[in-house]
Amino acid sequence: MIQVSSLSKAYGIQPIFDDVSFAVNSGERIGLVGRNGSGKTTLLRMIAGEEKPDAGVISIPNNYRIGYLSQHLMFSEDSVLKESCLGLKPSDDGTDESYKAESILMGLGFSVEDFARHPLDLSGGYQVRLNLAKLLVSEPNLLLLDEPTNYLDIVSIRWLTRFLKGWSGEIILITHD
Repeated sequence: MIQVSSLSKAYGIQPIFDDVSFAVNSGERIGLVGRNGSGKTTLLRMIAGEEKPDAGVISIPNNYRIGYLSQHLMFSEDSVLKESCLGLKPSDDGTDESYKAESILMGLGFSVEDFARHPLDLSGGYQVRLNLAKLLVSEPNLLLLDEPTNYLDIVSIRWLTRFLKGWSGEIILITHD
């Protein structure tokens, strides 16, 4: 369980939020809804450890893994499939589990032919989908998703909805859908 206690954040003299407290319990799904600039993304970035609060504490259990769909697009592998497999946890028995990445990529609208493409040859939207695939295949305890459907077509949105319904961990989701 994650515990957020008395969290505050301001940019200059403009407060974003003040004295926010909540817990994320096992298996919980939380939807964040609010106007642009109300601090939704800032809150996710704080939980992910990418930004510091001005005050307050975020308590995360040891060995608890948080996965954040970052808008920063950085790739280190020369193919879509290899890049998506970076998120895979090592198998205890050495079994090749790339099929998990293939399944997620297909669900997000990639074709088998796309697997061999260089990530930098993809459109910006498909690069975001690749980041989403990498995140999903990593199986963190908590998924932090900031408007994950922005670059998805209706078929991929339906696939992601089914995938998330079967997710056993926790989810915090920002969406306009």
